[in-house]
Amino acid sequence: MTTREIEALLEKYFEGNTTLQEENILRKFFRSADVPDHLKSYQEMFGFFIEQRVEQLNNPVFEKNLSDLLVDEPAKTINISAISHRNRFVYITAIAATILLMIGLFFTYNQDVFKSEKTNHLNANQELAYAEASEALMIVSANLNAGLKQVDRLQTVDKAMKNVQLLNRFYQYQSIIINPDEIQQKSINSK
Repeated sequence: MTTREIEALLEKYFEGNTTLQEENILRKFFRSADVPDHLKSYQEMFGFFIEQRVEQLNNPVFEKNLSDLLVDEPAKTINISAISHRNRFVYITAIAATILLMIGLFFTYNQDVFKSEKTNHLNANQELAYAEASEALMIVSANLNAGLKQVDRLQTVDKAMKNVQLLNRFYQYQSIIINPDEIQQKSINSK
């Protein structure tokens, strides 16, 4: 075989795509003495595989002794906890909180706290007092609304007064802007 064919088989071998015949060809090639220098490292690897294949056990009853030891030893089981102690505590706490919440909701609904419809029974005196208080509050409300209308009128007058004050300020500074010489004459005469 040529070196190129061996290199192609090596690539195929490392990809795991070789057949048993191709692997035997590689073993025979690397057993020979005429291996190129750049493939010498592979020769050691294939030599190791050949040595391991040929090596036999020194003790032919080794397998029997091993199985006897395994049968005689009691099987040790190791308990592996899927949940650590800390996580177990968190789960138990969450379950307890959920149970307490459910009990609280049960008693809350049982007491009719969230129901909006309640029956209030009033006697005749209480109904009369309620009607009189309601009428008095309606009169106060009507008078208050009338007073608020007067306040609205006062606010419009107040806005107009502010506009007049702005115009007064404008007229105060108008002479400075239009006739600055006249202002200087007045200030000299007043001294």
